[in-house]
Amino acid sequence: MQKKTIIYSAAVIAGAFILGALVRTGLSSSVETTAVIRDTAIDAVPAIINVRSDYTFTLSSEERGRVIKSELSLGTAIKEGDLVLEIDPIDLQIDADILKADIANLKARLALKSAEKAALRKREEDLENNERLYAAGSYPELEMQRRRRDFKVFKESQENAKLNEAQQLNNLQSRLTLIERRLEKTKVYAPTDGIVTQIYAYPGELVSSGSALAEVFSKAVVIEAKINEEDFAGIKADLDATVRLLTYGNRLFEGKIDRVLPTADKETQQYTVLLELDIARKLLLPGLSGEASIIRRKIPDALVIPSRALIGDFVFKIIDSKAVFTPIKVGVRGLNNVEIKEGLSEGDIIATDGINGLKDGDTVRF
Repeated sequence: MQKKTIIYSAAVIAGAFILGALVRTGLSSSVETTAVIRDTAIDAVPAIINVRSDYTFTLSSEERGRVIKSELSLGTAIKEGDLVLEIDPIDLQIDADILKADIANLKARLALKSAEKAALRKREEDLENNERLYAAGSYPELEMQRRRRDFKVFKESQENAKLNEAQQLNNLQSRLTLIERRLEKTKVYAPTDGIVTQIYAYPGELVSSGSALAEVFSKAVVIEAKINEEDFAGIKADLDATVRLLTYGNRLFEGKIDRVLPTADKETQQYTVLLELDIARKLLLPGLSGEASIIRRKIPDALVIPSRALIGDFVFKIIDSKAVFTPIKVGVRGLNNVEIKEGLSEGDIIATDGINGLKDGDTVRF
């Protein structure tokens, strides 16, 4: 029994000795490292990307009636000039036919004016005979004056009748033109290319003039980049940009600034720029989001390290397998790398990954 107690005590002492040695020397940590290199430093600012339709519009009815046919369906593309919906034209067609008949009858009546022309000619001949008699002294002056007045009234009455009939014909033709225009509007055509996102009227439904029929997104898209106010200095058209869209993972797309909107959003104080992007049109869908790096300038032959190595204004510099918490001064920042102005030299080894929990002086493996 005494022998077992001695052996157990020796084991405890040995374990304590080993643990103490480990505490004194420190446990080693596994990290990934890289060397400080000279490269082109990128002065870039981050931006939030949103892809949206250039505009949306409401397809509306200019004519009232019952929908008899529709080519609209959710998600389908429509092209400018496509016939997309029809409204029952029967009532308007009946009104148009009635007006056409009235116009034809009035024109026929206007063509039959031989009796009126003959009556006017007879009045003219009688007045001419009276004038000859009056000139010869055989017709009284007062009677001549009365004959002249009667002829003038008769002629003016005929001219007024012609004007009234012409006005009546013009009114009928104007009404017919309006009816025919309304008939044209019973067929609704797509005003531009787009994608149907909402439908408000289906075959069999009654619609009024001005009723919304559908919502359509234009197929033209806009790539918006939102930039924080503190990063906006120096942003201008034609600057290069690198874009990552969340849908496509880590794939990067190159582009440039097309336009800079001059005012900031009142709520977020972010500025908006519009980008042109080198990407297949079929990949650029409204609703996509992501991030971008807007490149303001490039600095050649700069000391560069990966941005993931930064811990505030410090990095872990590896010296003789020890992690040394080293202060540095950062210059320009890019999407993946940063410029080092002070604190490191070319060829220095720094920790980039596995640095969570790493402490100054820890032994490292790499």
